[in-house]
Amino acid sequence: MTSNMVLNKLMDHVPGVSYGYVKQLIESYNVVFRIAKPRSTKLGDYRYNPTTKVHSISVNSDLNKYLFLITFIHEMAHYRQEIKYKRRTAPHGKEWKIEFHTLMAPLIEESIFPDEISKHLSKHMENPRATCSDSQLMRLLKRYDEQPHLVLEDLEDGDLFKIHNKQIFKRTKKLRTRYECIDISTNRKWFVHALTKIEFVN
Repeated sequence: MTSNMVLNKLMDHVPGVSYGYVKQLIESYNVVFRIAKPRSTKLGDYRYNPTTKVHSISVNSDLNKYLFLITFIHEMAHYRQEIKYKRRTAPHGKEWKIEFHTLMAPLIEESIFPDEISKHLSKHMENPRATCSDSQLMRLLKRYDEQPHLVLEDLEDGDLFKIHNKQIFKRTKKLRTRYECIDISTNRKWFVHALTKIEFVN
């Protein structure tokens, strides 16, 4: 069960008019929700522990309110998909799309999002997928970050950067929505999303 402390903190992470809806979803289902530290590999996640039979959802704390809300709904759709189909369906298959659409519809109808996001989100909902795969939507959402920041696609191939002040990477080449990058300390390849927040290293 999610603590009242987490639910109170949630108020700072979602648009005010959506708080009641999000809180109701968390309290209505048998799911543990947490606000996670920033992660470079994902915006949020849904997990089920078959040993403890605990369902959990997490969303990164550094997301702006609109991206946080969309990510929460995305992961809640995975939870509902698991409850109904028991992993017998594809992660972003038609069953997940139905759940995502059902959960997102009230937010679009109530004009929770700014017009430019709402218009693109409506188009996105025609065939929804992972939010970070929709680069145009992610760029629109970036405009609402409280503090401007660099993202990986702002750099040039060969530039060095850090993610969350950790190891240093070198951007090498663009793939589709990600860049191949090299961890300078280990020479290991990483595939980092083009819109990942980064810190440029001189």
